This record gives sequence, C-alpha cells and structure tokens, in this order.
Amino acid sequence: MAQHGTARYQYLESLDSCRTLRPEPGEPDGEYAEEAHLQVFTEVLMTLALGRTVVVPQSYAFDSYAFLRVATDVLRARTGAAVDHHPFRVHLHGARSYREAVDLILARARTADPAQPFLSRLLPELNDPAAYGLDPGELREHAADFERLRRAPWLDDERAAGLRLIADEFDWPPVAARPAARTYRLGELVVGAADPSSPMGRSAAQLPEHQRDVHATLATAIRRLGTDHPEHFDNRSRLRLPLPWPGDPDGRSPAQIIDDPETLALLVEFVDTLYNVIVVDSIGVADATLSTDLAADEHRLAGRAVAQELALAQYRSRARPAAWLPPAPAPDGTPPLFRIEVDAAAALTDDRARTRLAALRANATDAVAALLQARAEPRAKSPFWQGVDALRAAEDPRAARAALDAHLARVAALVGSGVTVSGRGGSLVEMVLTAAGAVGPTLATEAWHLPGLLSYSATAAGAVGSLVYGRTKQAATGRRTTRRTACALGRVVDVRG
Repeated sequence: MAQHGTARYQYLESLDSCRTLRPEPGEPDGEYAEEAHLQVFTEVLMTLALGRTVVVPQSYAFDSYAFLRVATDVLRARTGAAVDHHPFRVHLHGARSYREAVDLILARARTADPAQPFLSRLLPELNDPAAYGLDPGELREHAADFERLRRAPWLDDERAAGLRLIADEFDWPPVAARPAARTYRLGELVVGAADPSSPMGRSAAQLPEHQRDVHATLATAIRRLGTDHPEHFDNRSRLRLPLPWPGDPDGRSPAQIIDDPETLALLVEFVDTLYNVIVVDSIGVADATLSTDLAADEHRLAGRAVAQELALAQYRSRARPAAWLPPAPAPDGTPPLFRIEVDAAAALTDDRARTRLAALRANATDAVAALLQARAEPRAKSPFWQGVDALRAAEDPRAARAALDAHLARVAALVGSGVTVSGRGGSLVEMVLTAAGAVGPTLATEAWHLPGLLSYSATAAGAVGSLVYGRTKQAATGRRTTRRTACALGRVVDVRG
C-alpha cells in the first residue's frame, strides 16, 4: 500500500481530462456522461471514507471537467471546522506552484505547435477560437495567464467559479512526491508492447487466450501506426484527433489507419492507462484506482479491462527487471468496480434517469459534509482518525479485518441512510449510494479491493467477491430485482507492486 508519513493518497483515473467532456451549450450530454460524473463522485467519497486524500495531477486539476464538478461539490460542502480541511492535493511537475503550472499549460495552448498538439477538454475554445465565434488574437490575450483567463468574457459562470475555487484550494502546498528513479516516455512503452523481444512480447505466449488475443490486436494496431518513431505516441491526443498521423504517406488519421473503431478504442484504453500509470509512479506515494470507460454491461468492457491490465503489466515489466504477467481474468459473477442499477420494473425515460442520478449525488451531499467534519477533527481526539490509525497499525490479517470493520461501522454512522458502506471478506470494501422513489430504488455502487491492506495478493480487473455483491445489494434493495444500466471495470493497485 502506497503511503507517505501519516498521509495516504489515492489517484483516480476517472478524473482523466480525456474521459468526460463538457457539453456544448444547448447540446445533450454525451453517452454515460452523468454516470461518469457519479462514478467520480462515488470514488472521491470512498477515498474520503477510507481516510485518504485525492491526489490530482496539475493537468487534470486545470483541464478535467469531471474534477471541476466533483471539486465544486466537495469544496462547497465544507462548513464550520472543516473549512480549512483539504481533501485534494495537487501534484506539480515542472512548476513551483499550481498557478505557474496553469500559466505553462496556457503558454502551450497559445503556441498551437502541430508537433505537440494541445487538446483542451474543459476549454475547447482554446483549440479552435473561430468555431466559437472568438477572435484568435483576443483569445490569446485572454489566455495569457490564469488571472486573465478567469475574467475572459466568453467563460461561463460554472467554469469561471470552478477554476477559481480549485486555484484557491491548491494554494495549499502540493503533495510531496517520491518519483521513480527512472522515468519512461509514453511512446517508448507503447512501441515496446509490440516488440516480440521485449518482456511483454516474450510473455505474450503465456497469457490466457482472451488476453493473448487482445495483446495481438494491440500489437497489430501499434505496428500499423509505426514503431520507428516512438515519440509519435508521446502525445496521446493524437489518437483522438482527426488529423494526419505523423509520417503517414497518405495523410491518414489514426482512425483511418486502424480502420476499426473497437480496435482504436482498445488502443486508446491501453495508452490512457499507460499514461496514468506513468503519472502515478511519478507521484510515488499514491495507490491508484484504475477504471475503464463506462458501458451497459461488463461483457462489452472485457477487452478494455484486458487492455488496461496489459498496460499495467507493460509498465511493470519495464520498470522491474523481470517480466510481469497480468492476473487471470476475474471469475464469472464478479461485480464491476462501479455499477449503476435501477428497479427492474422501472421504465425510465432519459430525463427521468438523469433526475435519478442527480438525486443520488444530492442525497450524498450530507455524507460528504459529515466526512469532512470528521476528517477535520484533531487526529488524537477523533474517533474517525483513531479508526484509520488502528487499521494501519494492525499486525496481522485478523486484527486488520477487525479494525476495518470497526472503522466502516463508524463511517456508516456518519454518512446516514443515503450511503451504505461495508466490508465483506478479506480487504473488500463496498459503498452504495441509494435514492428511493415510486419506481423503486436507484443504486450506484463502488467496490474496492485494497492492495496490501491485509497482505492479500492483488486480483484481476473488477476483483471483488460475489459475497460482497450479493449481501450489500440485498441490504440496499430488499426483495426488489434490479437491472444494470451502466458499469466500469477496474481495480485499486499499487503501481510499484
């Protein structure tokens, strides 16, 4: 388990700025957009409940719409003694302060270097001013630094207020990182996965059939894009842009070269996970919650989960001398890392479904405030922190199990009826947000296996026992039958193993 002094940090891949786009004014949200925001909210709530702090890399702190929304919700829930408590910490790279980091990002956006394209997700106006009716010269002036940006006349209230709130929060000192002794470029790792002589290539034949097939698909896609210039993969935005891939003689985009949307999606999942794992290891003091994109059921995500595990294996095989094989796939019946369920009899329209998801977040607002208040208490006198410390001090699995159960019981008493948190078997923890209604309950569930907590080995993607799933779901829904509307696969990992 990653740690640093008395602090424990958690890195959430769901905060990736490439994951959730801000909808254009008057346009509908993207597919699973509200579900994605709910996943982020639940993962932040789980992090706070376990006595950990969310660590956010500077680029996500500035450019992730998912982080802007969850940070706004959480930071505005601070009241009383909790106003000086900091549930988020920024990780800086190449900058002495968060505001300096933002100014460096804005400088990159202003130069618009085609060799290093910057694709802003929160501020698409920076990518193409003319598409938003803005004068490029004036926009460059507005983007000269953070203070001018936040006063730009085209910036709406949501983004202006959120950016200011986040900047004020990150005036607090950044996380004290402990980066790896050696760093690896993203392109080097991506191209290495397609090299038969690499540790990953030599291990591929030992993989189970489905994992072997996904690796072969990824290797073929990487070779189609070209392996002679690994630096072409260093900027992962290239894979998403409808622009010519560097060096392609016909000027084709990655989508045209690969010519299969699902294969491109697998490659994006692989590259995104590698990128996030590199960032996590550069922080060096955080566990990571890795997760795939959302889909209606886990069967559609099986290949994405394998691509994610292969990315982690590829990084570990390069960062460690011995090749490291990904774990075996999770057994059938294992629930996902995150899932949303509604009453099986409910026929919800899109509008009503979004209302129910919003109700889940609203119902949990008091839980956020209660957790922040508990976390703000002096550590020596706080039952919350005494529970966390007892868990960390446990010397054997039985003591750790007892300490975990006792801590989760305290948390359950804090958060109220809209949030259920429980542990079942080993180091498994599950949190369920519920919203009742005339059409039955809506549930959002996050399930974490905590690596190293009880000296249990890490398990495969979505590795949470069916015992947890069955008991917690039954407690939350009573006798009703539910159907799943969205889920994500993934797991909590210590990147350094």
